[in-house]
Amino acid sequence: MPVQTTVPLVRLAAAFVIALFLGVPAAAEIRLTDAAGRDVRLAIPAQRIATNESLLLLSLALIDPDPVSRLAGWAAPQRIDRGFYQSFRARFPSIDSIPVAGGVVGSKNSPEAILAVKPDVFVVSLWDQSWTQVAATLEAAGVPVVFLDGPANDGRGPAETTISSIELLGKVIGREAQAHAFSDFVRPRYALITDRTRNLRRPSVLIDAHAGEDCCSTPGRDNRMTEYLKLAGGESIGVGVPGYDGRLSAEYVLVKDPEVYIATGGPHLAAQNGLVLGDDITADAASRSFAMLVSSDLRSSLTAVRSGRAHAVSHQLSISVLNVLAFECYARWIHPDLFTDIDPAATLAEINNRFLSVPLEGTFWLDLDVSRIAQ
Repeated sequence: MPVQTTVPLVRLAAAFVIALFLGVPAAAEIRLTDAAGRDVRLAIPAQRIATNESLLLLSLALIDPDPVSRLAGWAAPQRIDRGFYQSFRARFPSIDSIPVAGGVVGSKNSPEAILAVKPDVFVVSLWDQSWTQVAATLEAAGVPVVFLDGPANDGRGPAETTISSIELLGKVIGREAQAHAFSDFVRPRYALITDRTRNLRRPSVLIDAHAGEDCCSTPGRDNRMTEYLKLAGGESIGVGVPGYDGRLSAEYVLVKDPEVYIATGGPHLAAQNGLVLGDDITADAASRSFAMLVSSDLRSSLTAVRSGRAHAVSHQLSISVLNVLAFECYARWIHPDLFTDIDPAATLAEINNRFLSVPLEGTFWLDLDVSRIAQ
């Protein structure tokens, strides 16, 4: 049975008094069912959000012209691509003043730290079961909790998961029209791919996640990246890895010799001689880092690398609300002849122009320049 969150009557009364004082009609109560299947009620649209996932900033930036002002507290801001962060800071300097409140997973959270930033609502973007007890404590203290991710998303593809998340967030902050506009934009882009790949042969793919000096970490069986890769027309050679992620042995990778190699990376990997991609990273710098990466260890022996079927994508985009860009890249790389009409660069340009309050500018994906590989 779904848990019902009741907003204290004092909050409803306060909202009504404020509305009368300002001479505007009182806002209707917001009711929604979140991704954990819970019925949640908010007296008015949230102005102060605390969250366990700093990447919620990108979701807010799609539907709110001033996303930073909404954040009363967040966890692990260092997870944000430093280029993204600097771009937001240039426009919204107050980003540096957002307090860290709690952690990414529920078991490492202090409800008291979250309550201390006085949020109107706590938003959980990364689900794990330990959040249920934290949610109960917060709600008992009068702070509603909304899960943008949860069991309701199990088995859903990237379209349904992304659309559900952004539309829930739109309801929470009173920006439903803007959330629906983004949903309407991405829905046909996902469908264009999944409609074509449904009955195709799926080439084998190695997802080399957070690609650093040593190959190969990879998404596991329960990771949505594995599922999304399949929907884009491929089959991860790491599909048998139990849980969220794990490592593949060199022997296994060489025996499988995948048809397509896809590395994920970000600016933080520069310290590990890894794949550097992201906001404010030049194409040349990204290309050089990718060539150096695949010139070493077992990667240089893979047929996909030697034949030019090696590619790279920002890990940050892959796990964010903008995963449609990674999804389009997957489809083009795995079935290049079938998806000549898909252009991720054009998709990003339209997202920047129509939706994002802070445009993303940098190198977020690329193909391997074989001429740069060390011989």
